[in-house]
Amino acid sequence: MRWIDRGAEPDGVAELAREYTQGWVRYFRNREGARPPDYRWVDFRAALGERSDGACWYCERLCESAASVGNMSATLDHFKPRSKFPELTYDWNNWIFSCRRCNDVKGDQWPENGYVDPAATTAREHPQRYFDYDMRSHTIIPASDLSTDERRRALDTIGDLWLNEFDVQFYRYDWIRQVIEDMRKFPVEDRAALAAYYESESREFKGVTRMALAQLRDAGEIPDSG
Repeated sequence: MRWIDRGAEPDGVAELAREYTQGWVRYFRNREGARPPDYRWVDFRAALGERSDGACWYCERLCESAASVGNMSATLDHFKPRSKFPELTYDWNNWIFSCRRCNDVKGDQWPENGYVDPAATTAREHPQRYFDYDMRSHTIIPASDLSTDERRRALDTIGDLWLNEFDVQFYRYDWIRQVIEDMRKFPVEDRAALAAYYESESREFKGVTRMALAQLRDAGEIPDSG
C-alpha cells in the first residue's frame, strides 16, 4: 500500500451529499424506511482510479474494467463503511478506488483502531509509516517503530484485507523478483536511474516496489542518488 493523493473534491459531490446523505443516515442510523436506491458515488470511480493509474489503493494490483465480473473489477469502496458511518456516504475523503476482491473482503468491517488509510490527509498517517516488505517471506509486515495502537491498525489492515493471501503474495513476489533481477543486471553505479524509474513509473505494486528498493539501498546494492 502507498499513499494516494486523492486531490480536490470534484464539482457535483457536495450537491449529491446534500441530496442523498440523509436517506442513508435514516436507513442505517435511525432504521427508518427502505434501503436507499442511489449509488451516485460510482460516477467518480474513474476519477479516483486515475490517481493510481488503475491500481487498487489497497492491494496495489491493477484493476480490470468496472464492467468485468471478476475479483479484479474496479469498484469504489467506502473506507469507513456506510453501515457504520452513513453520514460519510457521499464524503469525497471517504472514497477509495478498489478492486472487487478487496472491497468484498473488507466489507462492513471497522476495527476499534480503524484501518490504514491509503489516502490519509496527514503525513503521519500515510501508509509508508505503517508498513514494510519482508524480503524473506515476501509478505507485508508492520513497520518497526509503531505505537501499540498503530501496530494494531497495521495488522488489522493486513489481515482483514487479505494483503498476504496467496494470490496477492504470489503476484507481488513475482513482480519484486523481476525488479530485483533487472536491477542486478546493471553495475551498481548504474542502478540509481533504474530504481528511480521503477519508483515513479510502476503502475502495479508501486508502494511495495519502493519498500524493496529502499532495502537494496540500505544494503548498498543501489547507490544513493542524493
